[in-house]
Amino acid sequence: MDDPFDGVQIRIVQGRPLGVPADRVHLAGCVPPRPRLAVVGSRAALRSCAARVPGLVAVCRRLGWSVVSGGARGIDQRAHEAALACQVPQLAVLPLGPDRPYPADLRPLFERIAQARDSGVLFARPPGTAPARWMFVERNRWIVALCDAVLVVQADRRSGSVRTGRISLKAKVPTAAMAGTAGCAELVAAGARRIDLDRAARDLEDFLRGKTPRAAPWPAHLAALEGALREGPPRGLAVEDLAGEPAAVCALAEAEALGLVVEVAPGRYRPA
Repeated sequence: MDDPFDGVQIRIVQGRPLGVPADRVHLAGCVPPRPRLAVVGSRAALRSCAARVPGLVAVCRRLGWSVVSGGARGIDQRAHEAALACQVPQLAVLPLGPDRPYPADLRPLFERIAQARDSGVLFARPPGTAPARWMFVERNRWIVALCDAVLVVQADRRSGSVRTGRISLKAKVPTAAMAGTAGCAELVAAGARRIDLDRAARDLEDFLRGKTPRAAPWPAHLAALEGALREGPPRGLAVEDLAGEPAAVCALAEAEALGLVVEVAPGRYRPA
């Protein structure tokens, strides 16, 4: 059987300036049409987050968006598989060369993507490149540069996914993060659009259509907590400040469940 990644052509990829010489870019297949949404997330995917990915990709199909992800296990893999199932044009951006698709056990998935209509696999390094940590950061920059919007589905505080979100925010690319993990909460606090877990598809559709997010009302019985949070320090109200008031701690937990607050640092909260 012929190797679909053997001798793949080098092509110039259209996108924002990347600071990467075009002769290093290897592409099997093609770059999908715009607009493109990056869908990225943790390798150790939570069921609650991974279960939303097919619905999110279905929104992309309905609105005519292509999908871009990083080819990693977990959320990225789920996004690529969902795009294949929905026949959504997509691009997998891999950190190494065509002689070393990474991760190697997902090679069959990458081959399917390269052969799918209006889809492709981009290798960010030339053949013979040995892996290094910085290459994964470079891959994340490629993803942001090639996309018109970025969605972080799941992220720990120290992860490549949260780094992708930060790169996107810094580049002023429209950025959204799905509630439920600490890294995504940090991105929301930094300016990303919040996507609620329970209405993820609807929130994503509003985000991609450019609709103003709906402000969640504070219930009357949480008014005292809302006031304390808004009057608190810019770095956020600490849980320790509420330690002597069990009712206030319970109210904070309820407000977090309702999506009314975000944890901007460990144990510190601000209104969403």
